[in-house]
Order: sequence, then structure tokens, then C-alpha cells
Amino acid sequence: MVSTTTEPPDEPLVTTTTTAPVETTTTTIVLTNSFRGVTAETIKLGFASIDFEYFNETFGFNLTYANYDDTVNVYVDHINATGGIVGRMVEVVHAHFLPVGPVTAEAACIELTQDHQVFAVMNGFAGPGAENVNACFSAIYDTILVGGKPTPEQLEQSTAPWISYDISLGRRGRAFVNLLEETGELSGLGPIMVLGANAEYEPMMVDVADALSSAGAVVPISVANPDTGDEMATIAYLEVLLERARGEGVSTIFVVGEAEYALQYLFSMGDEFTVLILNGDSANSWATAPPEGIERSGRLLTNKSFESRGDADMADCLNIVEAGLGHEVLSPDLLQEGEKNYWAALQNTCKSFELFRHIAAAAGPDLTNESFRAAAEALDTFSFTGVPYASLGPGKADARDTLSLAEWNHEAGVWTALSPPMNVR
Repeated sequence: MVSTTTEPPDEPLVTTTTTAPVETTTTTIVLTNSFRGVTAETIKLGFASIDFEYFNETFGFNLTYANYDDTVNVYVDHINATGGIVGRMVEVVHAHFLPVGPVTAEAACIELTQDHQVFAVMNGFAGPGAENVNACFSAIYDTILVGGKPTPEQLEQSTAPWISYDISLGRRGRAFVNLLEETGELSGLGPIMVLGANAEYEPMMVDVADALSSAGAVVPISVANPDTGDEMATIAYLEVLLERARGEGVSTIFVVGEAEYALQYLFSMGDEFTVLILNGDSANSWATAPPEGIERSGRLLTNKSFESRGDADMADCLNIVEAGLGHEVLSPDLLQEGEKNYWAALQNTCKSFELFRHIAAAAGPDLTNESFRAAAEALDTFSFTGVPYASLGPGKADARDTLSLAEWNHEAGVWTALSPPMNVR
């Protein structure tokens, strides 16, 4: 008989885990009075904006734009309620100007930089005669500006960083050509004449003509109007020029710069020429105040942004501002006649402060002009309110890289998008 022995089952393996204490290192951020307008507790910022109420009273206009102050204060409250900027709270100082001539803009510049000693200025000046005063901040008083549209010459003269949340006119011409090429529109435009509003636009005209030629377009003529500001002289010049253009087979005219009289005359030509307009954002007002003769014009193409309440990249800004103001902020296409327009205030406020906060946070606790400049140059690609494609870097001070191709809809009297927002960097 064979004896069988059954071994008891193995005992379960007992393991003992010993957890060693984890050593943590706490880094303490030390905030100091690092620069003019920057203390250990606060950053003092200026905000320059048009006084629309006074402008209407002074010049008899009936513009419906709301002054920016309330919207700015709401957004600054939001920044401070969400930790400020690297722990510093934002103090804002308002200064107002009129968008005509340099006098009120110069006074506002001195008020912000000398009287209040702000670290940086948001938004800046706009309008004929006022826009050039933006250099007062960055070139004369060594103060950062986030806003405006600096020229290469102004950037070269600036000692403090000047960052624009828009796209520069200098880069816009080439970007427009790229849009036309990428959407397939360029090939159907035929020979193109580049027409400058005046001689100041000649460097931009050269760049546009070069971009068109590089993309395969024929550019037989590139000229600037020598009689800008004189309606009759402009018409006489264009009559001769267009005869030359017809002889060269031109079917499209690329207008560089703000050329009111020239556009009116080109509109009167009907559909003989397709007209390309360099800066479509400057033509946003055409929906409510169309230029004279546009109903007679042929095809009009431009590049612009189409920002609306439904955009995903507008949601945060809208929620913050509407909650603070206590009412809806409607885009211009949804406003009733005479209704107050808070859209411009919302756009410029959110964009300038978002961009500043992004850069200043990257600059770290030692906030100075130079640390701000270094942070901006290292930022590369990002997005912010209404701008899904943006970038900054060495030699690139204009953040926006987002544009759509647009065509004027004669029947509806509005610009319509021919492309989605595209990255034109």
C-alpha cells in the first residue's frame, strides 16, 4: 500500500512596507519693490482710453461706444480675485484722450508716466494725430505699452517694450497674400496693381509686391498716390493711372493704406476691377456707415477677424465682464440702433490685460522692463481672447497671427467670411 502525504498549502506571503518620510522643499517667492510702479504688494498700471462722452459733446457726434472705465475696473477686480500677478495686486489708473490731434494724448501720457509713475500702460492711443503719441510711453518715458500698432521705426526708438495684441500693418500685407494663396483665390485675380494711399506706405508696398510675385501673381504696376488729401487731384491722378492699368491688363487693385478718395473713385468703376483692401479691421464700421459709392463697386476682398459672442475663445472674457457689469455685452451685429456698445471696451480690455498678465507672470517675481522683455521674447505660441493663434518672440512684438479672408456682401451690406480663422504667422 502506498502511503500518500498531503502537504499543507503554502502560507500566504507576508510583506511589510515601510514608507520613508518624504522630504519636501518649499520655495518662498520673495516680492520686492523691483521697479517703478512695482512694490512687494502691487503693480500700478495705466489704462489710456477715448472719452467718448466728451468727444460726442465736443464735436457733436452721436457715437454709441461706452467709455472703458467700468469694464476695465471689472476685469482688474477679476485679476485680483484670482491671485493677482505672481501674488501682486493690480492698481489701475485711468487717463482719457480725444482721438483727434496730439494734445489730449500727450497730456494723458505725462499724467500716467510722470504723475502716477505707472509700471506699464494698457491699450494706448488711437485716431489721427493721437496714435503717434504712443511713442511717448516707450521712447520718451521708458514705460511699457501693451496696445497700439507700432511701426518698425517706433520699435527701434523705444527703450521700453512695446507689445501689440494686434497684427502689424507691416506683416499684414504678406499675411493677406498668404490667405489669398491658401484659399485658392489668388490664381483667379489676374494681374494686380499695388496702389499706395501715399508715399509713406512705399516700404509696405514693396513687401506686398514681393509677396505677390513670390506667390506667382503678376504685378505690372506699384505706385503711391502723390496727391493724398486732395480729392480732385486724386481723381485726376487715378484717371491717368487706370488708363495705364488697363493697358497692362490689370484686373485687380491692391490698396495699401487708408485711401478714402481713391476707394470712392475705384468703387465708381463698378465691376471692372476687383479691389483688395489691406486692413479689413479698419473697415468694420462699413456695416453701419458704408463709404460713399460702395453700392456701385465690384468685388471687394480683405482680411479681418470675425469675433462674436459664440466664439469659444471669447467665453471667459464675456463671463467675467458680464457678471461684473450686470448685463449682456452684445457684439455690434446684434446691437439695436442707438444701443450702447460695450463690445469695443470688452475686446480691448481683455486682450491688453490678458497679454500683460501672461507676460508679467512669465517674468516672475523680479518684475522689471528687462525681465518683461525677456519673458515676451521667450513666449512663442499661445492664444488669448478672440485670438486662437498668437505668438511673440525676438523681433516679433505683434502678437496676433489670426486672420480670415473676407468678401463684402453687397446685398446684406456686411463683410462675410470666406475662410475660417487661419494662422498667418
